Amino acid sequence: MRNSPWPTAALCLLTTFAWARDNRTILTIDESLAENVEVLEIVIEFGFGEIRVERGNPAKAVTGYVQYNEETIRPRTTYEVRGSTARFRLVTESRRRGWGHAFRDNGMDSPESELYFTTRVPLKIDFSCGFGEASLDLGELQVKELSLDNGLGETTLDFSTLNRTRLRRLSVDNGLGELTARHLSNARATRLSFDTGLGSADLDFSGEELRDMRIDINVGLGSVTLRIPRGYRVELEAEESFLSSVNTRGMIQLDRGRYRTQDFDSDRPTLRINASVGLGSIDVRWIDDDE
Repeated sequence: MRNSPWPTAALCLLTTFAWARDNRTILTIDESLAENVEVLEIVIEFGFGEIRVERGNPAKAVTGYVQYNEETIRPRTTYEVRGSTARFRLVTESRRRGWGHAFRDNGMDSPESELYFTTRVPLKIDFSCGFGEASLDLGELQVKELSLDNGLGETTLDFSTLNRTRLRRLSVDNGLGELTARHLSNARATRLSFDTGLGSADLDFSGEELRDMRIDINVGLGSVTLRIPRGYRVELEAEESFLSSVNTRGMIQLDRGRYRTQDFDSDRPTLRINASVGLGSIDVRWIDDDE
């Protein structure tokens, strides 16, 4: 078997104990952040259940827990350091033949997790959630890269306060689930990519600092709502068919599939949106219209 390129610099501090009342186990996670670490790579593959991600202690790479039924769920965590880069990985696996059996046999006895990450170094996050509920509040963190995959669940992404570094890449793939993204201008990104299959996405571009952004959106059979502050000027180019629905209230049509706000000649920050819409819909809403 090929050895991992990541030599283990520190063993995970993992403590488990049985919760006698309902036969559940808690796996606790507590990893210190070495002084030489300059970036933390995070990989989370959460099959089903509830998970919450937030800012934590600057001196700790990650703290938190996973609560689960050990008869059906097997969580695995690793924490490794190579040079100035640390890597944390959490994967939850079903002990039986897929998540369907685990869910059916135990009803709502799904795993729960809370993870808290350091605010001291930049983070590269690769997060996926299959079925369940995920909440990522990335305010006050230093998010350098973010890839988010939402399968059948309900996922909320919130940059509740300004990202403390530039976000070089934000990519979101929403399959059949429901995605809510809030305060996207706080991400401090210049380019964002959203892909929605049969699911729905509600994207809010408010924030403490409005900035020029390019947004690529691909919609299959699903729906996307864009909530845009009046402080932006917007240009939207949509590749659509007669079965598509593109609602561009408050904008003027320049030609087929191309729309702009009426005050586009102003010097306000610009959202340039490129959209491909199959049988789904895109709906533009101005935030002060909803208040």
